[in-house]
Amino acid sequence: MESLEIVIAGGTLAAWTAAARLAATFGRALGVTVLQPPRHTPAPDADEQVVTLAPQVQRDLFDRLGIQEETWMRACSASFTLAVRYVNWRTEGSAESTPRPLPGHAPDRFDRPFAALPECEEFPLSEFWRLRRRTGETIEPFDRACFREPPLLDARRSPRWMDGRAAVPYGWHADAELLTRFLRRTAVRHFGVRTVHGTVRHAERDADGRLTALRTADGTRLSGDLFLDCTGPASLLLRGLLHEPFAEPPGRPLTDRTLTLSVPRDSAGDGIEPFGTATALPFGWAWHRPLPDRIGAGLVHASAWTDEEQAVRTLCALWGLRPGEADVRLHRRPAGTARRAWAHNCVALGAAAGCTDPLADAGLTDVLRQLDCLVRDFPARDHMRTSAARFNRAARQDRTAADDLALLQYRTAPRVDTAFWRSHRELPLSDTLSACLEGHRAGLAPEPPELPLRTLLAALDPQGGPPPAALLHRTTARRTADAHFARIRRQQRILLETLPSAATYLHRLHTRPPLAKPPALTSA
Repeated sequence: MESLEIVIAGGTLAAWTAAARLAATFGRALGVTVLQPPRHTPAPDADEQVVTLAPQVQRDLFDRLGIQEETWMRACSASFTLAVRYVNWRTEGSAESTPRPLPGHAPDRFDRPFAALPECEEFPLSEFWRLRRRTGETIEPFDRACFREPPLLDARRSPRWMDGRAAVPYGWHADAELLTRFLRRTAVRHFGVRTVHGTVRHAERDADGRLTALRTADGTRLSGDLFLDCTGPASLLLRGLLHEPFAEPPGRPLTDRTLTLSVPRDSAGDGIEPFGTATALPFGWAWHRPLPDRIGAGLVHASAWTDEEQAVRTLCALWGLRPGEADVRLHRRPAGTARRAWAHNCVALGAAAGCTDPLADAGLTDVLRQLDCLVRDFPARDHMRTSAARFNRAARQDRTAADDLALLQYRTAPRVDTAFWRSHRELPLSDTLSACLEGHRAGLAPEPPELPLRTLLAALDPQGGPPPAALLHRTTARRTADAHFARIRRQQRILLETLPSAATYLHRLHTRPPLAKPPALTSA
């Protein structure tokens, strides 16, 4: 392979993830330089002080860098998360973090674990639950019938036993700034990535429109063969220098503002929840992501119906804080998605190619998936067009899937108490989302690509459609499913009895001495 020079713009989490991943994969075959903002300048994607990392991040990133889970967790003040808990999405009312009662007095909450929805006799287990619900065999909520995790969340259990064995799939919450620094140290010290501080001012381009070099405000010139735009929503290269068109797709959720706040906490006294929350509000939703020493909180809203002052008051009230004394940060999300995430020899990763509603933003998981595509189809200097076309198709599919998931949640939530919720019910549906809703209401079993959407529908709209008619004639399959439900209940009891609290496990992880000989990091 020809030796190529890669220039990555942005001192963001996405930038240092890309730098470490590419340098570790290609070794000396690539020269990797990161152009990050001048010192003491906030990173352009710092709208999340605490990030959620899905289970595959260990495999897709840290394992490839030769880094053990315990090592990076300690460096990033990380905690476990088994699921996202959704609160008050099915009841109307004011902004409150406590679940309101549903008809029948059950609390308005449901959990979406990281664990895969179990299968049984060629059907997702949710379809047998729908049948049992329809025939009156159970009143148990979908999540508690089909997953082991919900009781563990209530009891604040760790996903690992004290000997380190994993009991259930889990992800992590991590301090975004600490994680970015950790990846920067790893990339520079162990994989030879170069760092330049400066502000991009303009670019040099050849006769075909490809970038040949970036110029900074102090006159530094960075030449390269491939440029990665990791500047977050600012999209300094793709939008700013290349003027790639950005357009707002029809049917995209209407939120465009995010507030973030860091809330101190004492996990030793209060315990720590092994999950994040997403709480519906009259004009948007709020999140909380706990770390051992603090909580990352945020609020997402639409400026068309809520001004900044009201949003700040609401976020502070949820945490018992005074608006004038809390360090609340406002982040405006630019409208639109890039027509091409890869234009000429510039590839935009993550938010640099367009922002999605945080409700469905996969964050680092999306960036790692894009890097996998880039590594697999890494182009020769003069043959980038085919690689770019495949990359752009995949990016469009990922973006559409994220928009569909977020819109489905806004649209299916049975709330019409404010203009915010009513307006989302009027947005057009994509063909994929329309087919999914029709299948749900007609009692068709979900196809594999629909599972994230149909899992959400099972929680938000449990009475929305009949179970698959085929199950009425599958007596043996129904008995197998009954045994599966019983096994889940039995495993829930065993795990509750044997797993330590999340606070206990994390306290030991973060306070015991580090390994005497950390695993060596080796480049390719």
